[in-house]
Amino acid sequence: MKNSKLKLNADKTVFLIIGTSTQRAKLDCFFPTHILSQSITPAASVLNIGVTFDENFNFKQHISKTCRCCFYHIRDLRRIRRFISLSVAKTIATALVSSRLDYCNSLFYNTTNKDIANLQRVQNCLARVVTRSPRFSRSVPLLKSLHWLPVHYRII
Repeated sequence: MKNSKLKLNADKTVFLIIGTSTQRAKLDCFFPTHILSQSITPAASVLNIGVTFDENFNFKQHISKTCRCCFYHIRDLRRIRRFISLSVAKTIATALVSSRLDYCNSLFYNTTNKDIANLQRVQNCLARVVTRSPRFSRSVPLLKSLHWLPVHYRII
């Protein structure tokens, strides 16, 4: 930082140690440490480019936040769905929900099936709202009619 003439802002600086709990426990003796007369410790999770990274690098917290945010927008879409056409509903669904499901999805490559199922549940619910289908109708035909890929095919 000195060579690049940068200054550390201790109030805004957060860092994360990624590893197994055993690996992280080996480093506990080094923290808290003092930089610029401030005591700092590693955070349990950090937000970077809109993605929550956690110390286990499993993205559970990010997926949980994404699902919660998507369900909020799906509830709002459900309230207005009867007043708008199918094409408008598809556009709103893509803008507010599908874009969040797709954002940085390549990071979820080795994510557990349970987490992928949670993301798929969001998309299935969205398809039911957009097509105004009953709550327990099968989602696969709805996804095909909307020309949407299932979540597990999106994660590359």
